[in-house]
Amino acid sequence: MTPSEDGRRTDHVILTPASMDSEPLRSLTCKYSEDRTCKNDRIPGASELYKLQSATDALASHGKYERLSRFLHNSLPSREDMERICKANRHPSVLAHEILTLPYPILEQNSLKSPESLLEIPEPDVHPVLISRYMLQLAIYLLHLHPDIHEGIKGLSESPRAIMERLVDLATGLVTTNDDLLGSIEGLQCVMLETMYQANGGNLRRSWVASRRAMGIAQLMGLNRSDNRTQYKVLDPKTEYHPHVMWFRIIFLDQHLCLMLGLPQGSLDRSIASEAMLAKDSPMGRLERIQCGIASRILERNESNMSFHDMALTRTLDVEMQRAARSLPSKWWLIPSLDVTSTKSQGLFWDMQRLFAQILHYNILNQLHLPYMLRSSSAERKYEYSRITCVNASREVLSRFIALRSFDRIAYSCRIVDFLALMAAMTLLLAHLESHRSSGEENLLAHQYLSDRAMIERAQENMKEVSRLNSDALSAQSADLLRRLLAIEVETADGYSRRAGTVSVEEAGAETSLPDQDDDGVVSVHIPYFGIIKIAREGVSKEVPKPQATTTANYQAQSQVPDRSSTTSTETFHAGPRMCPSGIAGPGGIPNVDDIIPVDTGYGHAEVPSMVSQEAPNTYAKTPVQLGEPPTPSTGDGATHFAPQLQNGVCDLLLHHGDYPGLTAGGEDWAFQGVDMAFFDSLMKRAGNEGNQDAEWTT
Repeated sequence: MTPSEDGRRTDHVILTPASMDSEPLRSLTCKYSEDRTCKNDRIPGASELYKLQSATDALASHGKYERLSRFLHNSLPSREDMERICKANRHPSVLAHEILTLPYPILEQNSLKSPESLLEIPEPDVHPVLISRYMLQLAIYLLHLHPDIHEGIKGLSESPRAIMERLVDLATGLVTTNDDLLGSIEGLQCVMLETMYQANGGNLRRSWVASRRAMGIAQLMGLNRSDNRTQYKVLDPKTEYHPHVMWFRIIFLDQHLCLMLGLPQGSLDRSIASEAMLAKDSPMGRLERIQCGIASRILERNESNMSFHDMALTRTLDVEMQRAARSLPSKWWLIPSLDVTSTKSQGLFWDMQRLFAQILHYNILNQLHLPYMLRSSSAERKYEYSRITCVNASREVLSRFIALRSFDRIAYSCRIVDFLALMAAMTLLLAHLESHRSSGEENLLAHQYLSDRAMIERAQENMKEVSRLNSDALSAQSADLLRRLLAIEVETADGYSRRAGTVSVEEAGAETSLPDQDDDGVVSVHIPYFGIIKIAREGVSKEVPKPQATTTANYQAQSQVPDRSSTTSTETFHAGPRMCPSGIAGPGGIPNVDDIIPVDTGYGHAEVPSMVSQEAPNTYAKTPVQLGEPPTPSTGDGATHFAPQLQNGVCDLLLHHGDYPGLTAGGEDWAFQGVDMAFFDSLMKRAGNEGNQDAEWTT
């Protein structure tokens, strides 16, 4: 089945690899016309041929994956449990996963599905991918239930959270990571659902990994091609999908995750914002597509070396952001009124979607100007525009975060907004400090400081409440960090102490003991794989490691794991038990269901030795370097080499001993997920080159 452009299903033959290699079948295959519709009266027997082919494929798949399908189906909650879960939600809601596959105009016309559609449980003899898709849809629904509802559902065979985690472990462990099962549209849907689940769960790094997997599958299917030479199959004739929308949603999530995590984008395809694509979408859909095109160019800029062209590009993209905003009516940009008592679930969903689109828009503005916000002021004050833009964008993000979290205190609803709100609050505090420190200049932000501070305090209170209700690590740590930042005092123009913050960086060294302990008005924040951020009122500086020249032999000796006789410390990790497939793959890649057993990895309360030698040499001296002064490069002769470093400090040493969370650790073990690292890296990395480039730039 191939969808028409308006999202309706049409009964004609899919262009699969097998069908494309078959000449007789090719003659019966509908060619994509401009409107991508197919007239069955032009091709006699096409519908019957498609049904016959689908039935044949279903029988073949049933025989190959029968045991896996039966196992997955037996793992589903009972119908009685499902009825209790669907009735438990006190407020009308919808299933949001359809935005991954269908365009906004179709969803607005046909409405989104209600939770009651989850009572349509798949049969045990369908393809395992279809059962897995249902599992992930149910898990996302459970993720969005209020904690009080989780506790209030009586008579369930297991808790909603246990159901959710078990279903996700099975679906991801047995289906979304099984290459043999991912050649269909529904298989791609499963991987996209996994990205949505992980992002809403606060596991941004796992979401990014899943999104890259979805991107690769989509490219193999040809969904990124404009010539419609697609190569995929559809397992269920009832599946509604739009290939180009699926490709856009993959790009959309990838780019926003990359901006937050400081990672390179996976695709440079900007045709998603072409005039042809914009013409087919709704006003909000067009805004999102334009945002993607701009985000792609920001990511490209961030990956390049510093050059005087960056400011020109930044200003060009700023103008494009203004033009994109003007494409919508001015009233569209008002903060939506989220009514708790509303009984119109569809309208509430679209208001939430509009709020989310607004927040992403202002975050892109922040990402665009953040590298220039703390640059030392020059006579032309040419960076003042970037600072003011970041301040205004941060205010917009925080005001919408407050509106969202005053209405929706479910931690895993619109999870990305929590990360963006923390970064906006820190941006606002740092901008106020820097404006105060601008000697000989008027403080353009002085009159807004009290209202900005009040907004940050309100956001911090919302974070505390979300943490209390959900036992959420991200909200708890964000609230605590803002509390400590707000406690830093700075002196205002009239000599009265106000509170704000400014930033310096110190590389993590072996002598660091309590990286998060505040001392003398300085807030220290330990960021894995980056170093220790120190936020104080004295000014902006960056301390970088002083490379130690060593011979190759000496470096190899220093990089060895310390002797076990050294002092040993332990760390406690917290994570739930996981479904660990043991010997699943059988002949031909068919899972051996008899060997699928839940295994508790022991990570629930595992004490892992961290053998960090107290005698390990601190080879990284801390040398303060003011922003605007590039560090003096060191040189060596042919027999001398600088010790390579992982990011900064002694990160390479720490990585040997598990002092840092794993690169794809979940939110419980790594609350900020490296978003803070990307924030400070963007804020500070280009400032060190300012002295070299300043003369070349023009206003």
